[in-house]
Amino acid sequence: MEQTETTRKGRVFLRGAWAFFLGCLCFTVSQPLTRLPLLTALQGNVQVSVFAAVNTLLFTALVALSAGIFEEGFRFLFKRFLLRPAAAPFSQPLLFGLGHGLTEAVIVLLPAFLQGYTLSDLWLGVAERALTVILHICLTVIVFNGFQRGKRWFYLLLAVLLHGLVDFVFPALAAAGVSPLLMEGVYALSVVPVAVYAAHSKKFYLSGGTRHA
Repeated sequence: MEQTETTRKGRVFLRGAWAFFLGCLCFTVSQPLTRLPLLTALQGNVQVSVFAAVNTLLFTALVALSAGIFEEGFRFLFKRFLLRPAAAPFSQPLLFGLGHGLTEAVIVLLPAFLQGYTLSDLWLGVAERALTVILHICLTVIVFNGFQRGKRWFYLLLAVLLHGLVDFVFPALAAAGVSPLLMEGVYALSVVPVAVYAAHSKKFYLSGGTRHA
């Protein structure tokens, strides 16, 4: 009996570690290896550069939407092909999203720390990254909700639009001359309802082998 329980816990740990690892890999594939090189290539195109200069706000919105398309799209693909079956415990999207968000945080913040900046120098950036990790977890829950509820494309589209909207807020506020501290406050307020919905989504997931009522 004790060996069976140990085996079960081992399997749970391995499934959680696999979800976390895939989350790390998902960010790496969707951003540094795919989206960012494509954006760099596009911005080197003269016609794209002219369009961006003439339609700054629209171009900013499209770039923000592209983040949602790539990151949520790859979350969807990873869940579809690497995290089967569709039905899963709530820990799966939480760990996947945590891996995704922490990988981005390390890539964004580590160079600054290596250059000698301290936590007191970067506290606002660290706070932003913490909020972004939470957002990545919540967006993962939304994408995975589609698999739990049999509405995959609806929840994927919802996650893409939410991601794009949140990513658009920062440059739009910066263009309006809003202070960085106030921007972080607006960002925090935008994350709260998404987090509340994600927590509410727990009922769609497996608990002891069955979905919550």
